[in-house]
Amino acid sequence: MNYRELTTQLRTLYAPHEAEAIARLVMEERFGLSLTDLALGKDRDFSMKERAELEFIAKKLLSGMPVQQVLGYATFMGHRFEVTPDVLIPRPETAELVQWLLDDWQPAHACTDTAAATTGAPTPEYTIADLCTGSGCIAVSIGLALGPSAHIHAVDVSEPALQVARRNAQAAGVNAEFSRLDILDTDTTMRALPPLDCIISNPPYIRQSEAAQMEANVLEHEPHLALFVPDEDPLRFYRHIALLGQHLLKPGGRIYMELNRALAQATADLFTRLNYSDISIRRDQFGNERMLRATMPQGRA
Repeated sequence: MNYRELTTQLRTLYAPHEAEAIARLVMEERFGLSLTDLALGKDRDFSMKERAELEFIAKKLLSGMPVQQVLGYATFMGHRFEVTPDVLIPRPETAELVQWLLDDWQPAHACTDTAAATTGAPTPEYTIADLCTGSGCIAVSIGLALGPSAHIHAVDVSEPALQVARRNAQAAGVNAEFSRLDILDTDTTMRALPPLDCIISNPPYIRQSEAAQMEANVLEHEPHLALFVPDEDPLRFYRHIALLGQHLLKPGGRIYMELNRALAQATADLFTRLNYSDISIRRDQFGNERMLRATMPQGRA
């Protein structure tokens, strides 16, 4: 088997451009072959061992397993993150959510760092919680960007997911605190976390009725626990996170959330009813209403 044959087989499952992208990724990451190498036909010079490995990879891919799980990692915001069937595969829209937070916090962080260096005052510190952390890609990316002045608390209900997240943090050299918590148990979570400057979350938000519209490789290979909510209560995680924010966020603190695009306005209305201010919905690169930011008022009781 070679690149062309792998691409041809993958076209039985994927659109042509996606099949080519997956095949190129396999060739580059597992066999070190660039596009130039492929154009020169170097994939036709594989050893018997390499051909056997490629056929094994092809079998997994043709079963519908996502290429990130086959390779064992995904790239997110320029860094590699281990992924397993216990965690969601990091996606571009989640990176946009993280970047929104960083765009808000990094300028202030830089200014206060400069002031601290000039006056000798202590460098300000921020406490940030990543709720439903999964692979830890959000928590680790924030930690990498903001450095040791950001105290990261990452929680998930799944211990296998937390094990992946811990390994990702260790590999990246990020010091974060990981806790097994069910954020639907508001009281327990509230007692476990400290006062926060910021909450960020990509919680489960896909309604069960929307499963029929999803790709088979997602349904069969990614954790339903991290994907789905009941049709009769699709905003359950947002409601609990908003309640947590009321108790844990410092005045002026913010919540950043990934959204179900079909429920963006309903989610914003929920935060309005719970007395958050400066509520903004942002579209992702595909034009979908996919992110929300809300602020805890400065003058709250």
